[in-house]
Amino acid sequence: MTGWRLASYLAVAVLAATAAGTTAGTRYGDPVYFGVYLTVVVLLCRTAASRRRSGDRLPWLYVAVGQVAWLAGDAVYPIAMLLHRTDDGTASAVLWTAGYLAYGAALFSMARRRAGRWLRPAVLDMLTLAVACAIVIWVVFISPYLAELAADPLGAYLYVMSPMGDIGILAGVLLLVMSPGRRTGATRLLLLSAVLRIASDLGSSFIPSLAVATAVGVGSILLSNSLLAAAALHANSSELTVTARRAPTLHPARVWFLGVGLLTAPAILFARREYAEAERFLLFFATVATAAFILARFASALRSLERAERTLEHRSRHDPLTGLLNRAALGHELDQCPPGSTVLYLDLDGFKAVNDSAGHVAGDTILQTVALRLRGAVRDCDVVARLGGDEFAVVLAGLGSADGVRVADRIIEDVAMPIEHEGAWYTVGASIGIACTERPDGPWRPAALLRAADTAMYQAKRLGRGRWVLSAPTA
Repeated sequence: MTGWRLASYLAVAVLAATAAGTTAGTRYGDPVYFGVYLTVVVLLCRTAASRRRSGDRLPWLYVAVGQVAWLAGDAVYPIAMLLHRTDDGTASAVLWTAGYLAYGAALFSMARRRAGRWLRPAVLDMLTLAVACAIVIWVVFISPYLAELAADPLGAYLYVMSPMGDIGILAGVLLLVMSPGRRTGATRLLLLSAVLRIASDLGSSFIPSLAVATAVGVGSILLSNSLLAAAALHANSSELTVTARRAPTLHPARVWFLGVGLLTAPAILFARREYAEAERFLLFFATVATAAFILARFASALRSLERAERTLEHRSRHDPLTGLLNRAALGHELDQCPPGSTVLYLDLDGFKAVNDSAGHVAGDTILQTVALRLRGAVRDCDVVARLGGDEFAVVLAGLGSADGVRVADRIIEDVAMPIEHEGAWYTVGASIGIACTERPDGPWRPAALLRAADTAMYQAKRLGRGRWVLSAPTA
């Protein structure tokens, strides 16, 4: 839906909600309310049915089912009156409960799709704050009326159902807010709709006038449902179900909210000591659960940080294509090698011609295969590095020139074996320069040794390639 059409829809929705709230309690109230609500439900059902992607369709089907259930629950009593039948509220309770469950399922489904592999941190934060909010709702809206509600089980359920359903919606909202992903008009409309629904359910009880409370409640509910339809009609509504591509960041305010959630139950326990033992146990359990969620959240954050540090360290030391050490890491490894070690500096023969004719993908395959063959030709304690382009280096820890020559012969033979890529076979060779210290107990100059091996490699190139040249021993 275009911007101006959506704005027009929202203006009409505000007027319709105002009209329904104004006429609530009069003979025109039910026709206006159900007429507006039915229109919203039809819009949501059509929008859900028109979704092309299955992953995008399911959450909106939940929304549509929830709205249908709420509309049917609201219609039970007026229809019973028209048919001159008694209504004990059971059917409405079942339908309203189904509506809350479907709405919560829709929000959770959207958040799960948005968060992708980053769902767990959002779930832990949501659980922490949802439990804290549930404590407040219990203390303010349920606990003071437990004695009165005990005498009427169905009435008690009808009274408790709305706050408990709001906790489910709030949990879905928190999960959606704390999940990564884009947040443009569609997301804001959906969140505003959910917040307005919760405020309507919980806030009406604070209005002393029954007529005003009814008018505000009716208008708010219709406006909430209209905003939900607006989110579905928004041009960017797909953002609610598209998986995030970037990792979420832990905003400082989020940490403070978690701290407030942790302190909610203890603060209430200290402020009001007259709670019965069962309620005190419930609050204590909520405190323990909230603390466990926060500890799990920070443990998860620390593990993510450690994994990120390991990944960064690995990338700083390794070549991304072959997985071998890079030039900077090679220098560090040379410094750690014992005196008397041997360095092999090799360059691939014929690689540039293959890379130019067959393409860079084939060239990458050759480099990766050569890297595997180099690893297979040396010991686990030896070092293999890619210096850049088609140049590699091998450090044979503690081995002299005679062992270096044997390894060089094996490498030349292994590298010369054909390499397959997409049905075609390619052959490259290797020219190797070998350098080692004169004696194991002599001075160890890694940089000089690497330069000597490099110089010997170019001598091998000039002598006809596919061979090795041993540099003069260095002291």
